[in-house]
Formats: sequence, C-alpha cells, structure tokens
Amino acid sequence: MHNLNDMVKNLLAEMGNLVQTKTVVGEPIQAGDSTVIPVSKVSFGFAGGGGSGQAEKKEISGGTGMGGGANIEPIAFIVITKGKVQMLSLKDKGGITPGKVIDLIPDLIEQVKGFKQKKGKKESQKEEQKKEEKL
Repeated sequence: MHNLNDMVKNLLAEMGNLVQTKTVVGEPIQAGDSTVIPVSKVSFGFAGGGGSGQAEKKEISGGTGMGGGANIEPIAFIVITKGKVQMLSLKDKGGITPGKVIDLIPDLIEQVKGFKQKKGKKESQKEEQKKEEKL
C-alpha cells in the first residue's frame, strides 16, 4: 500500500504543475494594437487501487495500479484593444478541438480587425457630429 500512496502523491504533484493559473488563463499574445489572452477549461480524473494476498502455501504477493487523464480545452479569448476588453467565446462554434482552434485563428483576427474598424467609424462619426454642432 505504501507504493500506492507514493504514486498518488506523485500524480497529484504532477497534476498540480499542469493545472496552474497560466494553464487556464494563458500568456498574453500581442496582435497589432490588441492583446489576446487565451482562456481554457482544464479537467482531469484518475483512479488507483492495490491489493495483496497469499495463495495456498505460497508467498504473499500484491500489486498496485493507477491510471488517469487530463483534458485542456480552449473555450475563449480575451481581446484587449485600446483599453476595451471583450470576451470571444469559442462555444458558439460547436465542439472545439485543437485543430478547430487553429482553424478559428483567422476568424479571431478578422473579429479583432472588425472591432477596430467599427470603433474607428464610431470615432469618425462622433468627430463629424461635433463639427456639425459647432456650425
């Protein structure tokens, strides 16, 4: 049983290294005037067991075993442009896989560009309104 305890401690220590804040909220990425921060969902599970016994007229024997798995799923991007913060969710795109995330990068860039263009148009319209009000 001592080996099982050691295995569980080692597994939890390694999972602790995996599940850190920087895993869930990723490192910021500069994209032109914008900063993009990936956000992920982390889930994991594991199981273990052990036992020992003695067959008739034989030595005591035993065994332990353990298994586990982890999943890191990108769920959103935080986009910061000129002090404005927006959350772009990936959930509305259907089931997300790492391959789909790569496919979504051009969409993300286009969305960021679209936000910039909309903001630029709004600022231009405000300036035109101010000019008209002065006249």
